[in-house]
Amino acid sequence: MFSAINKTLCAALLVGLAACGNADREGAVALLDESRSAVSSRNFVKAIELLDTINSRYRGQTEIRREALAVRAEAMEGIAMDSISAGDQALAEATLRVQNLEGRFRHVDSNVGLDGYYLPKDASDKVMTRTGIQPRVSDDGHFYIVANVQGRSIGLRAVRFADGGESTESASISPSRIIKVEGSEIASFTPEDLEGVGAWLQSHDGASKCTLLGSKGNIDVKITAELRRQLASCAAYSAALQARRLALVHREKYERMLATARDQLANLQQTPSQNE
Repeated sequence: MFSAINKTLCAALLVGLAACGNADREGAVALLDESRSAVSSRNFVKAIELLDTINSRYRGQTEIRREALAVRAEAMEGIAMDSISAGDQALAEATLRVQNLEGRFRHVDSNVGLDGYYLPKDASDKVMTRTGIQPRVSDDGHFYIVANVQGRSIGLRAVRFADGGESTESASISPSRIIKVEGSEIASFTPEDLEGVGAWLQSHDGASKCTLLGSKGNIDVKITAELRRQLASCAAYSAALQARRLALVHREKYERMLATARDQLANLQQTPSQNE
């Protein structure tokens, strides 16, 4: 009697498992078909999301998951091609901006073993012999400012720009970054120190005052029309160079993705013939 009951329970269990397995397969197939439709309609992100659902929800459906590999490669190929196309437009725009600006600059080589930098062509090389600031663009395309306090020690720590009632200010620097020469103070304010300052200067063409802030006092520096133009030009040139660099990095990233996707498609297409 017990043997008959066990056989009945086993049969019922097998039927239940088979039904569950069929339901899982149907669910996985439905998602796979939906992902194929998404690829056909160029909704590649949705296709990837559907394929991820198959992998997480139906891990036992190895055959369906294997079929999904080709669909995933097609979706990745589509994402890469669309991203390259969009990135090429951004690259072209950034390159044009760089080309329009680079003729206004000249390169200054360092004579003390340091990196060189770019200056507007009308910028004076002697500006750092008096109290004031000089905007520059580094060799790697970053906007920075050198400030000089001539013949005084104010404990230079920051630089502030004002346009009427609006102002922007650099981050404070440590005293260890101040170079002291014959009673004068010189400091370079890096791109990190000037985060947001370049964009502010480009959008505030009425900025008329720069203040060198120190722990022992402040000094106001008049922003002439020439200096205002130099500040905006350096900030704009740096922004264009950085936009071009980011566009090139973007393109390289998606070119690698495209190559990987196409390699996967080629390998998957060869697999059946290799197994015959």
